[in-house]
Amino acid sequence: MKPDGTLHVSVPVPMPPSIRSIMRRRLSSQEAARFEQVQMFAITYWSEGLRVKGLLGFPKGEGPYPAVIFNRGGNRNTGALGGWELIPFVESGYVAVGSQYRGNMGGEGTEEFGGKDVNDVLNLILLLKSLPIVDPDRIGMVGMSRGGMQTCIALKLDMQDGEQDIKVAAIVSGVYDMFMWSEERPDVLSEVMIPLIGASPQEAPNLYEDRSATYWPVMINVPLLMLHGEADDRVSVEQAKKMATVLKDAGKTFELITFPDEDHALSHHRKGFPEIMSWFQKYLEKPGEDLSLDTHAEAINHVASWFMENHPPP
Repeated sequence: MKPDGTLHVSVPVPMPPSIRSIMRRRLSSQEAARFEQVQMFAITYWSEGLRVKGLLGFPKGEGPYPAVIFNRGGNRNTGALGGWELIPFVESGYVAVGSQYRGNMGGEGTEEFGGKDVNDVLNLILLLKSLPIVDPDRIGMVGMSRGGMQTCIALKLDMQDGEQDIKVAAIVSGVYDMFMWSEERPDVLSEVMIPLIGASPQEAPNLYEDRSATYWPVMINVPLLMLHGEADDRVSVEQAKKMATVLKDAGKTFELITFPDEDHALSHHRKGFPEIMSWFQKYLEKPGEDLSLDTHAEAINHVASWFMENHPPP
């Protein structure tokens, strides 16, 4: 057993020559050179004595670069990271990492849906800080769906040691209130919450409150962007609106953007990446850097397409 956040295994995810050839033809020489250096790895890292699976991508170079922790949605192996989620960040100049959470995709341990598996997220901070290529003062966090719950809990726990390592966060279609969600989705309650958490909201309300950021907005101490589709039938936009209300009452820095007629995945708004990248630019970009999504859109689109074709999510 090694210290938390220590890399155990990293396996390169190769980029085919055909994609590299396309990038050389379509990108400026500077951007093509940057693209050529991008590397992606399937990783196994240590978290509380467990070997946990994840993905890591970074622009190969001296850095230091800002970094992003991406918290996936879903549960168990459903919604597992496929690699494409990290591409917009890596291609735009971030080191990006994400966890599959304990017990998933061949990792050790058992997922608790917002319990000890949040430590798998927090230990990625230690992993990032161990990399010389990362600027430890510029780490952001993104969560999608259930990953929004993970993000909020991680932000709460991150500040309890007196130092806030995460400087900015963004959440897409996030879960903010587990009591609301259990009522909205009885199927998720019976198939996911009770099996993974170990009890119903009535049996263990404290466990659900611990997972519901609407009950402790005062613990959110970084600028938070929330994106949500108004037609989301998996996690209602009402959760995001409630979270916005309590954050406002607590005097926190946040922005809520809702999209009319948009679904859970924000399918017609590029999954929210334009807004996320702008938010991160505002808080993480240094003079002389270009972390814009649009600048790197050509490379992002081609690489993401290749990842989806060759490394489809389970």
